[in-house]
Amino acid sequence: MVKVLHNINIYFSLMLASFKEMMVYRLDCIVGTFSQILTQLVELIFIWITFQNTENLAGWNFNQVLLLYGVTMISVGIADFAFDALYDIGQKYIRRGEFDKFLLRPVHPLISIIAASKDVTSFGYGALGIIITIIMLNKLQIQVTIGLVLQIIFFGIVGAAIIGAICTIFSVSSFWTYRSNEVIWTFFKVYTFTEYPINIYNGFIKFIITVILPFAFVAYYPTACYLRINTYMMYLSPIVAIILWFIAIKVWNWALKKYRSTGN
Repeated sequence: MVKVLHNINIYFSLMLASFKEMMVYRLDCIVGTFSQILTQLVELIFIWITFQNTENLAGWNFNQVLLLYGVTMISVGIADFAFDALYDIGQKYIRRGEFDKFLLRPVHPLISIIAASKDVTSFGYGALGIIITIIMLNKLQIQVTIGLVLQIIFFGIVGAAIIGAICTIFSVSSFWTYRSNEVIWTFFKVYTFTEYPINIYNGFIKFIITVILPFAFVAYYPTACYLRINTYMMYLSPIVAIILWFIAIKVWNWALKKYRSTGN
């Protein structure tokens, strides 16, 4: 437990340094944030078009689905900021031979890599998610209490941890292909299924997004709890996150033993 806390402390120290480096280019951050917000507005337009042809989706109305979208974007924004460097393991670190220097540090190489995340688009995801969540809570007349705010923050972080664990598991492909972005992106985009009520899908899809790639615990079950549609599944999210990270670390350590330097 002491070692885990020590690694977490190192991670946040490296992340802070990475954040300071990113903020040197403030204009780039601002432009990147607004461009990402504009990109995500396309998805909002698609949701709006969908509700021009129906009053609800599996009992969820337009405002409820937008709340689900907003809560999802909060977790996606945090995950993008915290774990974006996983996409670069193959082409940026292993292929160029830079991964070897991480092996010389007195810290697990996975921590060194994920702490190097510098994705400015994550601010766009997070900002849009917060704005939509606040507006929809007001429209749905859900009383905003300190408890609810703390819940949204806590489960937003837990959701990001779930996304990060899944991306970490599939990032090990880079040890053989020297490319991780395509593989991670393929499985990461499964989260878009949970931007809508999962009851609109058949049993097979629900099994995939609840058990195999449990993105439903990122935002769907927490949002259902906020709406009093489902009041207990949300509390399984931290357990899911812990299990996934246990698997992710085991898989990563196994793949690390198979690593062979490119010789650059």
